[in-house]
Amino acid sequence: MVRHWARKLGARKLGARTPAIAALAMAATGWAGLAHACAGAGVITRIEGRAQDVVITRTDGGATTTVTRPRVLEVVCHSDKVTTVGATYVMLSIDGAGTVKVDQHAAYVVPAHSGTPSVISNAYSALNDQVMPDMKRLPWNVRLKGAGDDFGFALPSLTTGGQELQAGDRSLLVRLVGGAAPYTVQIRDASNAVVAHQTSPDHDVVLPHVTLAPGAYKITASDSTPRAMDATIAVVTTTPPADSSFASLGDPEIRSAAAAATLAREAPTPWSFEAEQQLEAAPANGLDRDKVYELIESYGTD
Repeated sequence: MVRHWARKLGARKLGARTPAIAALAMAATGWAGLAHACAGAGVITRIEGRAQDVVITRTDGGATTTVTRPRVLEVVCHSDKVTTVGATYVMLSIDGAGTVKVDQHAAYVVPAHSGTPSVISNAYSALNDQVMPDMKRLPWNVRLKGAGDDFGFALPSLTTGGQELQAGDRSLLVRLVGGAAPYTVQIRDASNAVVAHQTSPDHDVVLPHVTLAPGAYKITASDSTPRAMDATIAVVTTTPPADSSFASLGDPEIRSAAAAATLAREAPTPWSFEAEQQLEAAPANGLDRDKVYELIESYGTD
């Protein structure tokens, strides 16, 4: 289970950036210029191995550029040539072709996207504009926390408070870091009645079929040492804001990941925990969700 470097990222209320500041930030990270230069046709969903061993060669208007050290949710474009080195391989979600694995044995040339060109291109542009600049700034290699490391919630604002969830019957994901397995999460309502309880061998604890009526709740997480910690959340009838920019993306998991990351960026408090639940509820199709959860957890850490 992953880190918690998110607490170390510094003061970054990224949702509050103006377009000019965002453009400067993209230029500073060497990412500007790649976002709008091509017709998106899919995304990277997983990299097994080293990011530097995945190379995307892009030709646009007669000029050839190289996208180095790509990330999960990186947009790949029509005619991109994707290659890998050594044991590293990359998984892609390609419009009209589904899931594609690229390894050292053969390069892959991305076909043209399916769907209405202007609509799907706008969706990929939104993914590049709204999600990738911050994904690019996260460290690729992060140390795995293990027994003896500080035990905590992966989402720091669960501890500080202010997180809200939409009421209803749903599964809940509570991500933890550090500590020693197994991990137990219990949820109590305002009358101290237990409404959900689950034990897991790993840091991602999923509590299935939780009925959440509006009100205050306490989440208690514990490990085997035992150490315990509490978080308070509010369950509300308010519907979180939704960004329709990604509606035309064909892969529902990618669509949910992009929308969840955008929700957390725009409103880390109160909606980061809700954003994680939205991604957790999406159908699984091979996305490396840890990378997206880490992005969600990096927002509002100042």
